[in-house]
Amino acid sequence: MTDLRRSPHAPASRPRVGRLLILLFPATAAMYALFNGISAVILPAQVEAVDPASKVGNLALLNTLAAVATMVAIPVGGALSDRTRSRFGRRTPWVAGAAVVSAVACILMGLADSLPGLIATTMVLWFAANLYSGAITAILPDRVPDDRRGLAAGVIGMGTPAGVVLGVQIASRMSQLTAYAVIAVVLLVTTVLLLVGAREGSARDLPLAVRERWRLGERLRSFFAAFAARDFRLAFASRFMLFASYYVVSGYLFYTLQDYIGSENVPGGDVAAAVTTMLTLSILVWVVVAGLTGWIADKVDRRKMVVGVSALGVAASMTIPLAMPTWTGMLIYAACLGASIGTYFAVDLAVMSLVLPDADSEGRDLGILQVATGLPQLLAAAVAGALITWFGGYPALFVFGSLCAVASGLLMLRIRSIR
Repeated sequence: MTDLRRSPHAPASRPRVGRLLILLFPATAAMYALFNGISAVILPAQVEAVDPASKVGNLALLNTLAAVATMVAIPVGGALSDRTRSRFGRRTPWVAGAAVVSAVACILMGLADSLPGLIATTMVLWFAANLYSGAITAILPDRVPDDRRGLAAGVIGMGTPAGVVLGVQIASRMSQLTAYAVIAVVLLVTTVLLLVGAREGSARDLPLAVRERWRLGERLRSFFAAFAARDFRLAFASRFMLFASYYVVSGYLFYTLQDYIGSENVPGGDVAAAVTTMLTLSILVWVVVAGLTGWIADKVDRRKMVVGVSALGVAASMTIPLAMPTWTGMLIYAACLGASIGTYFAVDLAVMSLVLPDADSEGRDLGILQVATGLPQLLAAAVAGALITWFGGYPALFVFGSLCAVASGLLMLRIRSIR
């Protein structure tokens, strides 16, 4: 396996890891505030306002299109930044450009008042924001030595819950356009802080691999060459199943509370506030758990085991709403899911960065692994719609989610190169 302690193609100038992580944390949080504030609260309400009778199908359509944009953007962002040679580095130009486009798309999405408008702005925003994600995630193998990957993944993992809380709080407490505008400004400000405070060294002198003139089929095979490595395939499959579990359930949380638990059974009959309460509780537990998990995983060198067990914890959490289809049951579910997902996110990124088979294509291959996040999101809308319609309604979502999480844990435990 390639030694990833120091990428031979990373810029030579590196800030201290501590400073880099301190500034990477708010940028990551802002990115997840965008994703979760919009998808969990703002977008479902927008969709319902446009066409209440077709809200489930329309939301499924938008989620599917967003997932298509995600699947393309993340590996493209990584691959393009791999081959960028500028005085600002490899990743910086793409992170900066994607942040600006995302901010503009946020404002336009806030102004959209029709389904075609939402379709167009959702695809642009999700493509730009995930291009941002692909480029910013490649910073980890570039600039963090492998003996500190668990710590780095834990810090970045804590940015996820912080972003979720920030996003849903903004989304639920502000008007539609104001919420979009605030999310856009937060993303721009945190990106500037990262790029200025932890500057990437020049990439002009880095070698650029010479590519032969290949046919399209050969280029595609080269792009996906990492799948030849067994552990890479297992990491991809494990991540795919975990996020299939997560997205099938979380993508319809708003409607689950509204139609399965019942609007009249949530505090004040306010479904948006109930979603915020659940996510906030989940995040609080997430932060407590993630704060220690990455560091512990580094110390005991058991990253694979931690990720595998956390996936099984997700599976157990999914059974709670089946046994207790009440508001109290949903709160218990949120807390247990937060503990399991917090553990998973605190270490998963470190595991992904350590199964990359080629140091020359770290951004591309890490982006491909992240497609395992977007691909299940693409399928989740259709799967969830079918489960709700034909297989017993909302309880079927939790059964499916639990089975997928079990599969994820078992696949992760089969990886050989990481303990």
